[in-house]
Amino acid sequence: MILNHTFFYHPPTFEDNEEVITEFQNKGISMQKIQNSLGRSRRYLISDSVKENTLTMAINAATEVLENSKITISEIDMIVFVSATPEYNMPTNAIKIHEALGAKTETLCYDMNANCIGGFVAIDQVSKYLNGSAFAKKALVICTEKFSDKSGKENPIITFCFSDSALALIIEKDDSTSGLVDVMYHTDSSFTDTIVFPPQGHSCRTVEEEMFWDSNFDGSGSVNFALNTIDTFLNRNKLKVEDIDLFLFSQLSLKNINTIVNHYNLPEEKAPFYGREYAYTGSSSPLMAFDQYKKNVRQLEKGENILLWTLGAGYQAGLMLWKY
Repeated sequence: MILNHTFFYHPPTFEDNEEVITEFQNKGISMQKIQNSLGRSRRYLISDSVKENTLTMAINAATEVLENSKITISEIDMIVFVSATPEYNMPTNAIKIHEALGAKTETLCYDMNANCIGGFVAIDQVSKYLNGSAFAKKALVICTEKFSDKSGKENPIITFCFSDSALALIIEKDDSTSGLVDVMYHTDSSFTDTIVFPPQGHSCRTVEEEMFWDSNFDGSGSVNFALNTIDTFLNRNKLKVEDIDLFLFSQLSLKNINTIVNHYNLPEEKAPFYGREYAYTGSSSPLMAFDQYKKNVRQLEKGENILLWTLGAGYQAGLMLWKY
């Protein structure tokens, strides 16, 4: 299974977080602790003057990844749209993408939402589907989020956190030993009310409502899951931390990444953080780091081990081992 071709798209407009810091400090709210924890400098946001949304961004990213990979749309057997902020509920956004790209009729199309762990779950599911199919060989997965119209300006964590973006990737079945090795999930639903949109559900939603985020929730439980489980997870696959060539962690919080890095004494270059310049991209989070690492640091070599750790609201966390 090959996971090589990716394309990350973000709108051209951005907001410098110095402006956000000043705005909240003028209200008497200290932003230094949040800044140190999240590690942001800017966020890319869809401008009100531009007709962009999660679907248009997804089509943009999908078009580019196909062009750059030299893979034709006729070779794609699955289109999976991953988002917590979809443009449409009916029909599926994946079918809209199918139409826009001119995909073949023999294509499985579906949307999925697992919040910020969505890209992680999609790779798990798609890889297993391709492995079990006698005919499907290539899948196009697009993770896309538009948080700018749901985050508002009242909660400093939300205002400081998200970017609008899309990331497209292609998963290809082959005869090599590369691909998904193992995956482990951890769900603690006692946090189900900490991040909520709409706050009272769609049946009670008003147009003006913004995302609710309990400021006490920082994802630390998922960090503890990683600290307590990575060794066991790797050991059952006959590996040690030293055998991992690249760690792709959730880009939600620099503090969370540093906690894991310091605990395992990892070289910082093995656990890249791109949340400073691109902020938090939701479902694509660790995959965005994968894309940027390949673009800015180096191309991975066949046989290298990659460990993914990420989390989603509610909350759910996961570890994934992938052999490149």
